[in-house]
Amino acid sequence: MTESPRISSSDLAQFSEARERRLTERLPLTTIIPRAWIGFSQAPWRCVGLTALMLITVTGLSLISRDLQQGEGWWQSTISDVLFVATIPTTLLPLVALLHLADQLLPAIQTAHPIDAAQERPRLRWIFRQTAALVLLEGIILIGGLQTIRVIGALIARQSGVFSALILIAGGLALILWTLSQTLALPLLVHHGHRPLAAMEHSRRLVQTNRLKVLALLGLLIGINLIGLMGAFIGLLLSIPFSALMLMASCRTQTPWVKDSRRNILPT
Repeated sequence: MTESPRISSSDLAQFSEARERRLTERLPLTTIIPRAWIGFSQAPWRCVGLTALMLITVTGLSLISRDLQQGEGWWQSTISDVLFVATIPTTLLPLVALLHLADQLLPAIQTAHPIDAAQERPRLRWIFRQTAALVLLEGIILIGGLQTIRVIGALIARQSGVFSALILIAGGLALILWTLSQTLALPLLVHHGHRPLAAMEHSRRLVQTNRLKVLALLGLLIGINLIGLMGAFIGLLLSIPFSALMLMASCRTQTPWVKDSRRNILPT
């Protein structure tokens, strides 16, 4: 008879702890604002600088693309389309850098090994690559879902307009729910070093467990940036980095009845 593989007590403890954290992970909604304020006060000018770079890049490329679109030549229209597509990667670079900076300003709960400058650059490049893959994957899923709903609705509309409308509504709601479930995918990728599929799955589980808290977080982020829009460009220089800090603070989840969770109650 073959002997069954032995499982040590440490393996069982790690498995049970991982399972407990996966099932009971909670967003620290009550502490994200003081955490974000403490993180912003540590390096305000770096946060404002990355935000300014992101806003200038988006605004500049959009204005140039719009001006070229008004031209009559085909080459102007082609360059305009290229610049419009280029706004996505050029915006992602300062955005991911801002999230990474926010993650550094908000220290982890558990003591981590310090990372020197030689190790930081390769890690940041790796995060950029994984972010590009995540955005590409989510974009393909979203565009594919929209096209599938449109084609199915058009085919069914030949037989029944009411049933086609129901299909469009159900498909639209499904896409909206899926988009909401991926709200924390990018912050989780930056914080935990996930790969795209792991970040998407982690975000889905976290949003599913904390539906009301995620909606409250989104409402809080929208409200802060609406206040920032009242101050135009200067207001966004403050609201966007504060929003990034709040998102990264949300990644420091709590596990009830765990000692690390009790330390997570107070702002870091």
